[in-house]
Amino acid sequence: MHISKRFVVTLMVSLPVAAFAAGSKDPTAVALNHCLNDAANASTAGQTDCEATATQDYDHRMNAAYATLMRKLPPNVATDLRASQRTWLAFRDQEAKARGALYETRQGTMYVPMQADDATNFIRDRALQLEGYVAVVAIDS
Repeated sequence: MHISKRFVVTLMVSLPVAAFAAGSKDPTAVALNHCLNDAANASTAGQTDCEATATQDYDHRMNAAYATLMRKLPPNVATDLRASQRTWLAFRDQEAKARGALYETRQGTMYVPMQADDATNFIRDRALQLEGYVAVVAIDS
């Protein structure tokens, strides 16, 4: 049975953040690990596609958590979060530029999926951070 990447991403996105916060495994990381270990994705392109799918999913999760926080936080706190997120986005863009320049100094196809993995991890960390904030806000709700 073949399951499309789009289906996996849709499934991961539909999983409630609360389930992840309650101690279950990160669904994006599980899907990424499964994708990377699939023999059909053993090539550089396959590995990079797996990372791109995970990066897109983490980006979606980050945006969903941010939107939730903006709705639930008091206006003054939401203003601080908005400023923080804008600063983080500028940092993300500059970091991507620096990471790209660093990897351009390397030769060999093995660096392509390594760079993609670094990009995935960067977005993952912010997504998980914002999801953690959502979990904090939900405690008293």
